[in-house]
Amino acid sequence: MLLDAILQTTSRWPLDRLHGIARCAQPLVRATYRRRVVEDNIRYAFPHADSVRLVREFYAGASQAAVEVLRLLELPEAELRERVTFEGAEALDEGNAVLLMAHHGNLIWSICALSTVIAAPVFTVYKPPHVDAMDNLLLRLADRFGLTLVPANEIRQQVLKRRQKRPVWTLVADQRPGGRDRHTVRFCGRDTAFFRGPERLARAMKWPVFYLSCQRTAPGRYHCRIEKLADPPHDRGTVVEAYVAKLQEDIDQAPADWLWSHRRWRGP
Repeated sequence: MLLDAILQTTSRWPLDRLHGIARCAQPLVRATYRRRVVEDNIRYAFPHADSVRLVREFYAGASQAAVEVLRLLELPEAELRERVTFEGAEALDEGNAVLLMAHHGNLIWSICALSTVIAAPVFTVYKPPHVDAMDNLLLRLADRFGLTLVPANEIRQQVLKRRQKRPVWTLVADQRPGGRDRHTVRFCGRDTAFFRGPERLARAMKWPVFYLSCQRTAPGRYHCRIEKLADPPHDRGTVVEAYVAKLQEDIDQAPADWLWSHRRWRGP
């Protein structure tokens, strides 16, 4: 309850103040939040780059994105739509599509903003956080911006139940997959497994697959581009490979803006 109250209070603060707090907190965040994981991942993915600078930029961007998500509890919808611009979003208006996303830029801002600019309802597959306050935060944001959050273990029944609504199903597909249903692709300098669930969904429903690219253009401002990855029928592995190619392009363009703190690989 105390954490909920703190989140609610600070969400009313102006974005400039929250960004200032994020800047002040960066040294502490760098010292305590998965620094070894971040450093190892960045060094391996960009062996010839200035890894010290990229690590510093990662923590700056991650801290900024974290307070932006907090501000979203009170941020007016009109301001969100002004801060997050879209290119190609009209392709999703008719629904019955799979939209693949990644932890690049500001994932939560882009999902919430998307639901306000397309005609089709947006359903987002997610894994409920273990911390109740964080799960409550996501559920409140979804309710506020007209999103429907669907736990990953309920996706099969929910797809069939909701298909008459002609939704856009959004899935974040860049984390390490569990189970054996995976496809291995070269990514960030090493062979990397990706979950085939989104591809199987698109094949089963005979839906096209799109990709959302989110690029930071300034503090608190993002530009999202939506591109079609594939039309049905989908051959095995083609959706995964097209997705990874687009994600790699985004990371190469803005290396520090991906979630390098995720334990994506088990070793070098």
